[in-house]
Amino acid sequence: MKRVFEHPPEPLTGKKYWRSLGELSDTPEFREWLEREFPAGAAQLEGDDWSRRGFLKLMGASMALAGFGLNSCRRPEAHLVPFTKSVEWTIPGKFLYYATAMPRRTGAIPLIATTVDGRPIKLEGNPLHPVSGGATDTFAQASVLDLYDPARSKRFVERGKPSDLASFRAYIDKLCSQVAVKSGDGLAFLVEETHSPTRERLRAELEKIFPKMRWCVYEPLLSDAENYATQVGFGANTRLVPHFERADVVLALDSDFLDCGQGDLASVRAFSSRRRVSAAKDTMNRLYVIENRFTLTGAMADHRLRCPASQISVFAHALAGKILAATKDAGLGSLVAALKVPAGTATFDDRWLSEAANDLVAKPGASLVLAGPNQPRVVQLLVYAINSALKNFGATLVVREFPRNPKTSSILQLAADINEGRISQLFILGGDPVYNAHRGLVSDQSTKLPLDWADLQKKVPEIVRLGYYEDATSALSRWHVPAAHYLESWGDALTADCAYLSIQPMILPLFGGLSEIELMNMLLGVPKVEGPELVQETFRATAPPGDFQTAWSRFLRDGFATHVPLRDRTAGFNATAATALAQTPELWAPRPAPAPGSPEIVLIGSYAMDDGRYINNGWLQELPDPITKLTWDNAALMSPGFAKSLKVETGDLVQITITEALRDANSQPIKRELVIAAVVSPGHAENSITIPLGYGRKKTGPIGEEAGFNAYLLRTASNPNFIVADGKGIESVRVTKVGKKYPLSITQEHFSIEGRGLVREATLEHYREDNEFVKKIAGDDELPHRLPSLYSHPPMDAPQQWGMTVDLNVCTGCSACVIACQSENNIPIVGKLQAGHGRSMHWIRIDRYYASKKPFNQDNGDWPENPEIVHEPMMCQHCENAPCETVCPVNATVHSEDGLNVMAYNRCIGTRYCANNCPFKVRRFNYFDYNQRPVGKKKIAGEFGIYKEYFAPFTTKGAPDIVKLQKNPNVTVRMRGVMEKCTFCVQRIEEAKIAAHVRAGASSDTRIPRDSFTTACAQACPTEAIVFGDIKDPESRVSKMKQQDRNYRLLEYLNVNTRTSYLARIRNPNPKMPDAANVGVASPEEKS
Repeated sequence: MKRVFEHPPEPLTGKKYWRSLGELSDTPEFREWLEREFPAGAAQLEGDDWSRRGFLKLMGASMALAGFGLNSCRRPEAHLVPFTKSVEWTIPGKFLYYATAMPRRTGAIPLIATTVDGRPIKLEGNPLHPVSGGATDTFAQASVLDLYDPARSKRFVERGKPSDLASFRAYIDKLCSQVAVKSGDGLAFLVEETHSPTRERLRAELEKIFPKMRWCVYEPLLSDAENYATQVGFGANTRLVPHFERADVVLALDSDFLDCGQGDLASVRAFSSRRRVSAAKDTMNRLYVIENRFTLTGAMADHRLRCPASQISVFAHALAGKILAATKDAGLGSLVAALKVPAGTATFDDRWLSEAANDLVAKPGASLVLAGPNQPRVVQLLVYAINSALKNFGATLVVREFPRNPKTSSILQLAADINEGRISQLFILGGDPVYNAHRGLVSDQSTKLPLDWADLQKKVPEIVRLGYYEDATSALSRWHVPAAHYLESWGDALTADCAYLSIQPMILPLFGGLSEIELMNMLLGVPKVEGPELVQETFRATAPPGDFQTAWSRFLRDGFATHVPLRDRTAGFNATAATALAQTPELWAPRPAPAPGSPEIVLIGSYAMDDGRYINNGWLQELPDPITKLTWDNAALMSPGFAKSLKVETGDLVQITITEALRDANSQPIKRELVIAAVVSPGHAENSITIPLGYGRKKTGPIGEEAGFNAYLLRTASNPNFIVADGKGIESVRVTKVGKKYPLSITQEHFSIEGRGLVREATLEHYREDNEFVKKIAGDDELPHRLPSLYSHPPMDAPQQWGMTVDLNVCTGCSACVIACQSENNIPIVGKLQAGHGRSMHWIRIDRYYASKKPFNQDNGDWPENPEIVHEPMMCQHCENAPCETVCPVNATVHSEDGLNVMAYNRCIGTRYCANNCPFKVRRFNYFDYNQRPVGKKKIAGEFGIYKEYFAPFTTKGAPDIVKLQKNPNVTVRMRGVMEKCTFCVQRIEEAKIAAHVRAGASSDTRIPRDSFTTACAQACPTEAIVFGDIKDPESRVSKMKQQDRNYRLLEYLNVNTRTSYLARIRNPNPKMPDAANVGVASPEEKS
């Protein structure tokens, strides 16, 4: 029988925390879901009707058997330099660590690769480098899975037929001879941004041989506005580096700098360092955010203003006017005077603007204003002028030298050259422009109709494509060359702040792929040169005097160069050049404010898929969006008010129709249409729709094919980021309800917890007045937890006892911990259909809570429009009085002597009583053999694709050999019928114990050194929100965190005595702001 927990009654006044609109309205359907013993569909057996138990896109790259390295696993032949031990001391089965880096468009991330028997299985941040400090993000953690993707390209292809490297070399030799005669005229390269000094050196050498060649860099999510504005304001070869650790007040204009896809790890760590509060006397920074949809940054805001993305420029102009009135800065004055705001744009609360401006002005040299990359050039310049007036340059904002190629052209220029027949040989290195390039790049010379990249690519006679998948771009190319993963390649890269990193391979290319620099070196016509020699040649130019080999070995061992100085410029902002640029009419044309019948469409990068490059990564596909909790799909996000005007609910299909000013051959307007599912998102701006890019890709691996909707179909060169009627060639934007439903897998109501005080927060002022507010939760005087227990627990008498804290004040909800846990503990994915049934296997989930005033009249559609958000990571709490242990009939879940609630998988018979009795809903059950069923032939059942291997126990089991290489050999792979959960990374604990015993020798002191290791989630966390360690040691980090007065335990009145505790959220509102009274929710306020 299910245990019924007695929770204190909820107060009728104050504020309420809720995870979804269904929970807020407390509908009967939600109450039924909450009280259901097992997730939807849990009772389905293999003998049931097959349409009720289908799976969608079960990942081949996530299924594997436990085991060690296979014969196909090959260590690189070139000598590597390990991070800790030399190769001679390698012991089979023992981990070896190497420094490397992951190239990214905003700057590389320094990493440490964990290898075992010559195969990389896990990635961590490089603790020696200040950019990461040992942390990573979701993309870095999940990238190891792409290395072992069975769907990646495995062959050379010429004109659709298999070929080989020798044939390709012969083709390159012949091609180079032909191109050299014309000095490279007609030769072009289309590449992604990697910030590789070696690639830049090879490009310069190619230009010497082919001086007329063209070099184009295209990144779908990398706007040129920020780069262009920086060059205008500060000169060429510069980049702005923010120092959040020096800023007391930060204002973000459509800038999600806490998202590592848009920002960088250094910024996330620096910002979080100013949010830490260990005592009531401490200070913290203040964050203002103006945005159209909830972001990770907006969720951390002390003050947040909903604003359509197209109206951010109007807000920036108004803010600049307020700051100008206070500072009288001449440069800002000239720029503001040159910019005129037309009628019909948005208006803003003058008090909100004035008080935010006053707060910034009161902190000269200690404030920071940022604009997101989607905002146009003039907005970037306006923000630079604001920072200059606030004396922030040289303090919170540094101008740093950053090498750039002045001859780089845009994809628009390349498209024009192709359209005019000036390109005859094209090398496409990475990317998938057929899928993600702007639509309507140029107009056809004869028909005058807009051409897409697919049309243009057909006009080029010779195309060589270096790609990770045989995708749509490869299908239109003469040659497809398999690309090597960065873990298979030699290389180098620069971080966002211009630090020099090394990239060394962990394994030989599994399918003989080539890296960018190897392919470019072929074109130079020199004898075959290995990858390390190419990087060495670049490193030699910057190497310190003395022993080169020693410096090179240190560069590889540490993963970065310590001798390359970071060069900062002292020149101020060039307001004259900025003002001259601002007077160009087409660069400053604020769009009209969107209206109910004519909304704006905002296109953004996805938190999971980025620009679509991770589309075949099942870990990321099944990772819930940190705000919407949507998996396996994207959707059109809209506010509750706008959804009500359309009579749309979450899951309804809507059609977006954009009518352009261009006409076709029949004089009819050109229309772009997209049918997409809607998701109602509280906190979203009115009359605005946000769609994440990166989905709807038709030609990729089995995981990503047709997952979600392709929003690139709406994206044009003149409107790449947001689309508004009466702006830049757009006649109208219409959104209509289709009348059909689309199945969305949203996890926001899965594993919901009943109980009071799950999330606790206060304002900084209230915390200073009452530093024990966390203990004053409603119902505190009714707690029954002092009653004695009748259950006899085993003694926990080990010299070290393990525990954890989670600081809600610095948790951004980025979900790096979720992917790190999945990578470390061999957690499979389950697919869209099973995730929708509540069968996700993640050991950690990030509960996203909205906070809003009560009550609401939901019957009249009165939904909260501007709530706050708090993220709360939820893993097994390792209760000392664990309810799960008392109900297991076979003692499969028991307590260890050092305080862990552990699982004995071979005892578990799958009764699921433990999951039923867990008040935190953190146990996961294997309904199928997720780790043993390979991806096979797909059948269609209704709206879902289902794999036939899940219909009977007699089908073939097993997985491709390549996917077995990723699994952690120290973690048991679980099979059908077994319950699992967070183990506090018990394998790491045991490894540390063994190492401590070896170190102790004859000594009796076998304790693990203080804070010498941590769990996978804590190690990956970029803000160090999760801290793990020995709670019996008063000097350990976790003990000091638990001693803080913000520390509390969940559901303490149930007397479960959790080993995991939380530190309450503290907000720092400006008391003069009009919304100050609604910021922060102190527990006493809830009780009143």
